Amino acid sequence: MAVAGDLFRSTFQASPIGMAVLDESGTIVTVNPAFAHLLGRDSSDIVGRPFTEFTHPDDLARDRDTFERVASGTLPHCQVHKRYIDAQGKTVWARVTLTDASPSGPKASRRFVAQIEDVTEHQHAQDLLEKRALYDQLTGLPNVTLLIDRLGHALESHASRKATVAVLVCNIDHFSVINDSLGYEAGNTLLAIVAQRIQVVIRPGDTVARHNADDFIVVLEDVADDDAARAVAETIAAAVHSPIPLADHEIVPTLSIGVSLAGDELSAEALIRDADTAMVSAKEAGRARIEAFRPDLRKVALNQLAVEAGLRTAVREGSLVVHYQPIVDLKTRDVYAYEALVRWEHPARGLLFPDEFIEISEKANLVASLGAFVLEEACEFAAHHPDFGGRIFVNVSTRQIGSANLAREVKAALAGSGLDPRRLCLEITETGMLLATEASRLDMENVAALGVTLVLDDFGQGYSALSAILQNPIAGLKLSKEYTDRLGDPSGDRVSSAIALLTSGLGIMGIIEGVETEEQHAAAVQHGWEFGQGYLYGRPMPEDDLAFGTVKPSASPDSPPKKKER
Repeated sequence: MAVAGDLFRSTFQASPIGMAVLDESGTIVTVNPAFAHLLGRDSSDIVGRPFTEFTHPDDLARDRDTFERVASGTLPHCQVHKRYIDAQGKTVWARVTLTDASPSGPKASRRFVAQIEDVTEHQHAQDLLEKRALYDQLTGLPNVTLLIDRLGHALESHASRKATVAVLVCNIDHFSVINDSLGYEAGNTLLAIVAQRIQVVIRPGDTVARHNADDFIVVLEDVADDDAARAVAETIAAAVHSPIPLADHEIVPTLSIGVSLAGDELSAEALIRDADTAMVSAKEAGRARIEAFRPDLRKVALNQLAVEAGLRTAVREGSLVVHYQPIVDLKTRDVYAYEALVRWEHPARGLLFPDEFIEISEKANLVASLGAFVLEEACEFAAHHPDFGGRIFVNVSTRQIGSANLAREVKAALAGSGLDPRRLCLEITETGMLLATEASRLDMENVAALGVTLVLDDFGQGYSALSAILQNPIAGLKLSKEYTDRLGDPSGDRVSSAIALLTSGLGIMGIIEGVETEEQHAAAVQHGWEFGQGYLYGRPMPEDDLAFGTVKPSASPDSPPKKKER
C-alpha cells in the first residue's frame, strides 16, 4: 500500500494536467503545481479554500449540484466543462473529471480527486468558429442563421401577448452601381457604415442582421402595430441618409424597406419572406421608400420568379430578338443610324419589352450575357447592310464595363462580324460614367482606342456632371426624353438650347431623344440639335421590316412610351 501511495503522490506532483484533492465539503486539501499554474497562484493560496471561490459565478450552481451528487454517491464520477477565474480575474476554461477516491473504512475521511485539463485555447478556437458560423465577418452583425433562431424565440414568447413581432428588410439602393463602379473595398466600407448606423438607432432588445450582399434584416419585438413598425423603419432610413465619402466621391445612401408583422402560425422564414417581398415592391415604386406587406404582393413576387426562370431559358436557348429604331439627321430626316433594342419572344405572353425584364435580368446577373448577345447581333446587322453604311448604337450596362472587360467583348463582336469599328456606337448611362473606377475608365479608353464611339445616354436624368464627359472618352450625348417632353415650355426650351450648344462647343455628337411630334422636331432643329430619335421618325422594328433610306413624317402614336426603350 505504501508503494501505491508513493506512486500516487509522485504522479500527482509530476502530472502536466492540473489535479486537486477535495474533502466532502468541497474544500481543497491539496493541489499539484499544474493546477496552481492554471490559476496563476501559489499552492498555499489555494489549499484550505472551497473550490467555489475559484469558480466562475455563472457555473457555481451547476458545480455545487454536481459535487453533491458525487459526494452523496449518486454518481461515482462525473466530467464537466467549466470556467475558473485566475489571479488576474481572467476566465480559464477547463475540462474537470471528479472521482470519489475515498479510502475504505467507516472512520476514513472522504476524499475526491479532480483532474483539471486546461482547454482555454480550444474553447477560444471553438468560439471563433461559432462566431464565424453565426456572425457576419464584415459588419460583426448576426447572420440569418442566428437571426432566424432569435426570431423563432421571439414569435414563441409573443404568442400569448397583445404586442407583436415585426420584421424589416432594409436594402441599400443602387448598391450594385457603387460596388461595380467604385470597387468592392468601397462597397464594403459602405456596408460597414450603414450597419453601424442601423445599430445605433434600433431599440434595446431588437436585433439587426446582415442578409445577402446589401440587405439588413431587423427584428422588432413588442411592437403594437404596423404604424409602430413603420416609425422604427423611418428612424432607420433617416439615420442612414447622410453623406459618406467613398473613393473621392460623396455618396448619400438610401434604403428601400419592407415591413411585415407576425400573423397566426406565421413562421420566421415566412415573416422574412413577406418583408423581403414588400422591400422589392418599395424598390419598384421608386426606391427610398417604406412598404408594408400585402397578400397581393406575393403574386407579383411569384410572377417575377417565373420571369427570371423564363429569361434564363431565353438567354440559353436564343428566344431574345433585336429590333432597330432609326436615328435621323434632323435637317434632312435621312437615317443616320439605328439603335439596337432587345425584345423577348415569350412563348406564352408574346413579345415583351425591356421594362418587363431588364431589371429582373440585373438582379439575376443575366444582364452581361444579355448585353453580349445584343452587341453581337447589332454588329452582324450593321455588317450585313453595307449599302446602308450608317452607324449602329448599342446600350451597354455598367456591369459589362471594367471587371467584365467590355473591350474584349467589343473586339470579339467586331472580329466575328467584320464590322468597321467606326460604325459602332456604345451608349453608357450617366450613372456608369459618373461612378466609373480606374478599371472602368481604362476599359472605356480601350474601347475608344478600337475606333468605337462612346455616347453618354439619358443626359440630364438626375446624375448629370460635366466631369463625366470631360474625364472619359465621350464623343456624343443623348438628351433625356424628359427634356424633349418639355419643349415649348420656356424653361424646357432654354435647357434644350443650352445642351445643344454644349455639344457643338465640345465638338461631340448631339442626339435628342423621344421626338414624337412635328412641333418637337421643329423646336429641336431651332435649338441646334444635329440628330433626333423618336416615334415621329419610326418605331423599333425587326430587321426584315426595315426600309433603308429617308424617313418620312409619321403620325404620333396613340400611346407614346412613358420610358425610354432599351
